[in-house]
Amino acid sequence: MGGSSHAQAAFGMSFAAGLSTGVGALFVCFTTSLDRSLLAATMAFSAGVMIYVSLVEVIAVANEYFSQSYSPSLAYALSTLSFFAGVLAMAAVDSLVHRVMEKVAAHSAQTKRDGEADRAEAATTDEQRLYRAKAHEEDDAAAIAAVAAITERRRLLALAAVVSAAIVLHNIPEGMATYVASFHSVSAGLPLAIAIAIHNIPEGLAVAMPIYHATGSRSRAVLLGTLSGLSEPFGALLASIVANEASSKAAFGGMFGLTAGMMTYVCISELLPTAFNESGVGRGLIVGSFFCGCAVMALSLVAEKVATAS
Repeated sequence: MGGSSHAQAAFGMSFAAGLSTGVGALFVCFTTSLDRSLLAATMAFSAGVMIYVSLVEVIAVANEYFSQSYSPSLAYALSTLSFFAGVLAMAAVDSLVHRVMEKVAAHSAQTKRDGEADRAEAATTDEQRLYRAKAHEEDDAAAIAAVAAITERRRLLALAAVVSAAIVLHNIPEGMATYVASFHSVSAGLPLAIAIAIHNIPEGLAVAMPIYHATGSRSRAVLLGTLSGLSEPFGALLASIVANEASSKAAFGGMFGLTAGMMTYVCISELLPTAFNESGVGRGLIVGSFFCGCAVMALSLVAEKVATAS
């Protein structure tokens, strides 16, 4: 398969992995709650796949490309440096997202308090009016209920916006990783794309659920949940700027190292903590799912090596 065919396959897999958020968003049509055990197992399994491929395959490929331009010792140092550069880059994105989340959460809490104060004031006014004009009492109660509903919708929409921002930002390096791995080898990129697609499913539901409760529209929730994953092909587009046939070997090495660091950070900072923080889920299920993910990735890499050797 030539470079252009690899590029087309890489874009296709990145796009498909991103669209899987739409599969998760579709669950909003059938349920109002998520199986916490399934969510935890999915996150841990995906983390196992991504960490294994990052530390065993992707960083090794980075070193291989650097070795074609530099001495073995310098190539090793550069691949290590690019890995930690990817970690730092993703940490900066993570910090930015959490800062935005805190500000939005604080604003949402203040809005909620203001709404409660407005309702209390309205209730007091209602009591004062009770003896004057009982005919208006139901109108006042309806207005108070409307204020409460509007406040709750705003809070849920703010939550959906924050979750969407987090998913959009962390899907970009995943799209880059899928593109780079698939451009190098479609058989190596496919398991990674599948793993990313699997863990994108609950992410789509995480976006869709608060939107549905805020707007009452299932179609809008599904649409926005699906769109949140389209930053993945955008990440692939960014990667294609570097990873093309005219690129230097060092550029390939740097891209592989960066994506390995980014994926490892996402797994340790987001996926595994999410899995372990799910209440009522056994630790054994999470650990077992993680190593199942590692095993699946390992078997796919072994199969690729055997097929290549023969």
